[in-house]
Amino acid sequence: MKKIIFTFLALNLIIAVNYNCDKIEKPYKVTENPLDTPDFPALTMPIQKYLLEDFTGHTCVNCPQAHKIADEIKNEMCDTLIVLAIHAGNNAEPIAAPYDADYRTELGNRITSDFNVSDYPSGMINRKVFDSTRVLSRNVWKANLKNIPRQTPSIGLQILSADKSSDSVNIFVKTTFLSNSNKNLKLFVVLTESGIVSAQKNNTSAIGPRPDILDYKHNHMLRSHIAPIEGSIIATSDTPISENEYVIKGYTLYLKGKPWKLDNCSIIAFVIDCNTQEVIQVEEVDF
Repeated sequence: MKKIIFTFLALNLIIAVNYNCDKIEKPYKVTENPLDTPDFPALTMPIQKYLLEDFTGHTCVNCPQAHKIADEIKNEMCDTLIVLAIHAGNNAEPIAAPYDADYRTELGNRITSDFNVSDYPSGMINRKVFDSTRVLSRNVWKANLKNIPRQTPSIGLQILSADKSSDSVNIFVKTTFLSNSNKNLKLFVVLTESGIVSAQKNNTSAIGPRPDILDYKHNHMLRSHIAPIEGSIIATSDTPISENEYVIKGYTLYLKGKPWKLDNCSIIAFVIDCNTQEVIQVEEVDF
């Protein structure tokens, strides 16, 4: 049985980079649908994936160490681990050249505030609580990731893009429920970019020159939210969803005047449990 849900936003309520839509199982009432939803391939053998949110900044002297640890874990876990580098806080503020770039984002600032991130570098792993804390020092990322029980996923995520032009591209995310759910769930969809060459403070000679690496390569950088900044509701406790039902969400990402190099960009979609704030599944595709 399928469940597709459509939501429509008035044009004067469209904010920044997205237009949000979804579908509902027939019979449904369609008022106006500006997005032509593509056909998704069959979902085959979904696996549980994990999100590492790395809070960083270009004047943080220890952040290159955290980036190195994230890369090492990524090499071990391959596509099971998805890294999201969030530039925020005092260490991400632009100052005099060569640190005049501003990589902060509205969503990054919001996440940093919501989870009271104050130490850099630090990170969250699926937003889980470890030893009474959610925001973790880089030195415990590896151990805590190894201690997470590998589980059968409760949902599968698929991401497609369509109708790309010089001005915009449509992004679609399909959430398939692999078991019955009565949880309050939200979907977040973001754009990241890698290979951004820019200055980075550093105090570890094994990583590069000190105190400045002028040609540092920044990867997995959060560039923009695609879904609304507060996320898209995909399930509630009042409307349980059955196994094999699915929800498709569509958004328009506007490209005109943006500095992003799409060949270096990826789309990350993740679903959180609103009651626990934990990430229950995450997926990433190259642009």
